[in-house]
Amino acid sequence: MPRPITLTEVDEIAVITLSNDAEANAIDLAFCEGLLNALETIQTSAKHRVAVIRATGRIFSAGGNLAQILAGLERSDTFLATLIGELHAAILAIRRLPIPVIASVQGAAAGAGFSLAMACDFAVASTSARFVVGYGALGTSSDGGLSWHLTRRLGPAQALELMLARGALSADEAAALRLVQALAEPHALEEETLAMARKVAALPPAAVREMKQLVGLAAGDGLEQHLENEKQAFLRCASTSEFARRVAAFVGRSDRPVSSPSA
Repeated sequence: MPRPITLTEVDEIAVITLSNDAEANAIDLAFCEGLLNALETIQTSAKHRVAVIRATGRIFSAGGNLAQILAGLERSDTFLATLIGELHAAILAIRRLPIPVIASVQGAAAGAGFSLAMACDFAVASTSARFVVGYGALGTSSDGGLSWHLTRRLGPAQALELMLARGALSADEAAALRLVQALAEPHALEEETLAMARKVAALPPAAVREMKQLVGLAAGDGLEQHLENEKQAFLRCASTSEFARRVAAFVGRSDRPVSSPSA
């Protein structure tokens, strides 16, 4: 079975690839473990000047693995809390890297996949990309820091409107809102992403590290607590029968009874 995450290098650029395209790069524990391992390798290496998170296949990431989440709900165990905890550890690791991280997005970035893209310092997207909130349709609140990053980039009203009333953005709409910093035709996405990465890599590394840290400080230091707030809100929503019913419907098992989980 192929690894869900691979780490390679192009010059001084670390390239993290979401490589489980057979399952639309769905986020599960193996995904989180692979992502955390890749980020730890980059963190402890002095040779990388910028990192890229990209994906194989047609979809950047479809978000959480709903089949596994449904199985966890039926067991009423701690799987969901563990999964969110591991995802949030990866989000914090991205934000704490001393080098900039660029998301390279093709196809859909949905749910926690959207959160992952927004956790990066900036993004390059294919013109065919879509950014899908997805949480409301499942009857739950966000995770992965999406509410944190959207609020800081868009302001409270526009962030809430996107999460509740719009639900999805095309690549052009995301670029107009400056959630995406560059667009590329699908065949040129890798080239455009590496071109942006090389511009950053060409700068003096000490200056890049200091600027990333200063921007992070200016944005506020409450992400870790906010991620915990998101986790608890998600688990409260996940304890409802409505969430269980909607997850079952999404994975095509709505004919089976699903007990309300206890978080």
